[in-house]
Amino acid sequence: MSRTVRGSTHDDLTDSVTVVRTCVEEIEPSATVRHYDQLTDRSQAAVAAAVDGHQPIRAPDLSTGDVVRYTGYYEVRSVTHD
Repeated sequence: MSRTVRGSTHDDLTDSVTVVRTCVEEIEPSATVRHYDQLTDRSQAAVAAAVDGHQPIRAPDLSTGDVVRYTGYYEVRSVTHD
């Protein structure tokens, strides 16, 4: 199951993002890695929902490229709209 977050800029995300499961070896050395308990209540709920489903989330305190340690490592990615 894959849900990743990787980007070169750390913008405030007011748009939807998704999380992608990643392995430790794939995390960029420059990535910000945060533990789930360091997130705001709103972002904790959003990450938990995204891990259980595949829906986009809104988590203003997470930036593209951030990695969250939850039940695994999850990278934050921007949602691409077609």
